[in-house]
Amino acid sequence: MTLERFDELVARGIDAVPARFQGKLRNVAILIAHEPTDEQLMSVGIDPASGDTLLGLYEGVSNLEGGHTHRDFPDRITIFMNPTLEEAESEDDVAQVVTDTIRHEIAHHFGMDEWEVERAEKKEK
Repeated sequence: MTLERFDELVARGIDAVPARFQGKLRNVAILIAHEPTDEQLMSVGIDPASGDTLLGLYEGVSNLEGGHTHRDFPDRITIFMNPTLEEAESEDDVAQVVTDTIRHEIAHHFGMDEWEVERAEKKEK
């Protein structure tokens, strides 16, 4: 899959975010990277030598921690292309993984920890 096509799927995933949340993402940049850096892996407790990876990462100050106030730099959600492509078997799967990852990372932006996000995701299914 080309980066351009992946970017289109990320844009589609962003568009799938409910409108009531979209307006609250004004200071959140959603980026694409090929792979997480070692620093990004370590920031969530993953040893870079383990072979484990990330599909996405929220970096910022959640709304619960005062993220709603003005700051010079936006929070970031990074979607990692290569791990996503490894996770998915088809383009439809890529689209679903991207959409799920964006929703997961946005939940972190709104202050949910990993356990709360996983619990909410189970309720949706």
